[in-house]
Amino acid sequence: MKKWFAFLLLLPAIGSAANQRDLDKLAGLKKSQTTIHLDLSKTDLRGYPFIPGKIDLRAANLSHSNLSGVNLSKMDMTNADLSYSDLSNAKLNQASLANANLRHANLSGAELDHSDLSQADLSFANLSSAHLQQSILSKSNLSCANLNEANLNKSTFNGANISGATFVNTLTTDLVGYESVTDQKISCELIS
Repeated sequence: MKKWFAFLLLLPAIGSAANQRDLDKLAGLKKSQTTIHLDLSKTDLRGYPFIPGKIDLRAANLSHSNLSGVNLSKMDMTNADLSYSDLSNAKLNQASLANANLRHANLSGAELDHSDLSQADLSFANLSSAHLQQSILSKSNLSCANLNEANLNKSTFNGANISGATFVNTLTTDLVGYESVTDQKISCELIS
């Protein structure tokens, strides 16, 4: 009976492009395993229906994973490793990504409105055309990040590092704490 129930939970995801072995990693999880940090690195999770409170992504390893177009709104991914992940066009509205590793992540076109990215490592991340309205980027590392055509209206930048970041056609109305950012001249090609 439990196997049949697990199959029904994954039924919406089977029709997507996600790899079934990657989805099976999620099917075997129990809610009581909240102290175990998930290792979903290098997985294809497109189409998986993430539901806040059903899976614990705090400190999870999602590096090099494909989460393109996935709805992760209101998920708690504090301290998660999302480095080199594809989060293009993902929905991350009201998500907690505090202290997350998003180094080299592709967040182009992602929705991150009202999200907490405080102390996150977004160095070399692609945030082009991303929506970050009223998000918290305090003490985050945005060095060498691509923020071209992003919407940063009313976001908080207290103590953020924007050295080498690009802001072409970026919306920056009513930013909070921007006067305290670190912006040094660095060569991003040499550091990556």
